[in-house]
Amino acid sequence: MDASLPGSRKLYGDRAREIRNSEGWHYADELSFQGPALVRAADYLASRLDTDRPSQTERVHVALARSTSDNRRTPPASPPAPQVSNPAPPHRSR
Repeated sequence: MDASLPGSRKLYGDRAREIRNSEGWHYADELSFQGPALVRAADYLASRLDTDRPSQTERVHVALARSTSDNRRTPPASPPAPQVSNPAPPHRSR
């Protein structure tokens, strides 16, 4: 673009800003219609987080209960793999 006609870089930059701004105004206009619904959804989600999320103290108690020595058993060993009844014959290479 630098090798183009003098001033073309500025023209392209100005046009790009116009396009960006027109799209921005379009979405801002859409948001003005949907804004109240978004606020209601945000309020609902914010209040839900407070009730569904356990407090820090509750999480500490749950973590401590989970990590007691009674719960630290070694898992049972997995059974060995079954033996193959008919092994494939060896392949010969040329």
